[in-house]
Amino acid sequence: MILDDGICTIFRRTDVSVPGAKPVFEYQPIYQSWYKRLSFETAPVWQTEGRQEQRVDARIRMHQYPDIRDDLDVCVLADCQTISDSGTVYRITRAFHGMDDDRPVLITDLSLVVMQL
Repeated sequence: MILDDGICTIFRRTDVSVPGAKPVFEYQPIYQSWYKRLSFETAPVWQTEGRQEQRVDARIRMHQYPDIRDDLDVCVLADCQTISDSGTVYRITRAFHGMDDDRPVLITDLSLVVMQL
């Protein structure tokens, strides 16, 4: 699969306060990659017992980065160094690390949910 929809930036929430002070959190960029939007179903046909229902607003494929942390890192579908108020910020709810079906390239598939900062 050709990753040609744009560049995404992964941010990690880090504590930037001085030792002993009240925690102050900021989002620091940790990785950038080309990405491709993936299709997905929003309403599964078959319900199974014990299935966890989860909302997904977008799915993307990018070059593999195994350090992504589910529910702790966020993604912006843009080439940026800061999270701005005007852009959409996605919380990463699932990261799958594997091999592309078309060619032997390591990939990461992300399931994303729009979040409020």
